[in-house]
Amino acid sequence: MNKSIGFRVRLRVRIGKPLTTDEISRSVELSGREVTVRSQKKDQPLSQATWIVLSANGFGTEEEAKNFGDRLRLLVEIAALSSRLGTDVGSDRPTSWLNEEFARSMGLLQADERLAPNIHGLLILPDDDKIRFPAGEMKARVTADPGHLLGALAELGETLPKDITAVIQGVRVLNLALMNSQPLAQVVLAFSAVEALGQDETWTKAQKALLEGFAEQAEKNASENDQGSLEVAEALRRSLHRIGLRQGVMRVLTRMRLDELKKEWDRLYSLRSGLFHGTLAVDDKVSQLAVDAVTLCGRVILKVLEQEGVKVPKVASLHFGAFDI
Repeated sequence: MNKSIGFRVRLRVRIGKPLTTDEISRSVELSGREVTVRSQKKDQPLSQATWIVLSANGFGTEEEAKNFGDRLRLLVEIAALSSRLGTDVGSDRPTSWLNEEFARSMGLLQADERLAPNIHGLLILPDDDKIRFPAGEMKARVTADPGHLLGALAELGETLPKDITAVIQGVRVLNLALMNSQPLAQVVLAFSAVEALGQDETWTKAQKALLEGFAEQAEKNASENDQGSLEVAEALRRSLHRIGLRQGVMRVLTRMRLDELKKEWDRLYSLRSGLFHGTLAVDDKVSQLAVDAVTLCGRVILKVLEQEGVKVPKVASLHFGAFDI
């Protein structure tokens, strides 16, 4: 039976703010297929929804649907970042569940209908529109232009490379920053998204030899009661295994030809350090720091995406500044 009716994709995600439209649904074409965007609640305008469902049907096999769904998830993450909307695409786990037998006893299901858990993430279903999902009440406040998100999705289209694992974690962390309402949390998440990119950087052989030489010199100069020099030698040897966070970021910026952002990184990171080490008062300036940190880190992540072969949507320049991406 499933072979004849085919399969459909259901991707349920949470977005940072609802879309500015009273329409019940919008659609965008991706890879020759129509993807429909709706609220998770039936007949709810998108302007009131922070949980949305992206769906596409007509897949001949479950594997074909799964491949499209996995790709759609990545496209949504990049589009949400580019449009400064923010999204949490989930990890394919249910956020609500209702016993099917109980639902039938309450008259919530028709005889030919089935009940499925409301998955936060991707779900592949038979393409028969006979499955129902439990959903909770959602509230909305600030809204976002749906044209930005859907336009970004349309631009991305066929351009997503097969492997962007080197940067997708940064995309996800930055989306979480956009989703968070707390400025301090936004600052932490934004910086960590970029810092993670530099964690694989290592010293060159010449640099390692230089550090080892300094360590040996410190040990030679240490007297019997001179623990300070020995601590210096130990610290130098520890640094042989991995370069510092800042140095890793500086290398990433150089590799991405974003040297002009180095001073801004240091300025903002200095403010961040002051906040978290108690040398700078937490006042109204933290909100501006959060905006600036997300903007700066967004520019870096988007540039890395471009280097990985992703066609970054034009709307990204509107939300992250007019720069060459």
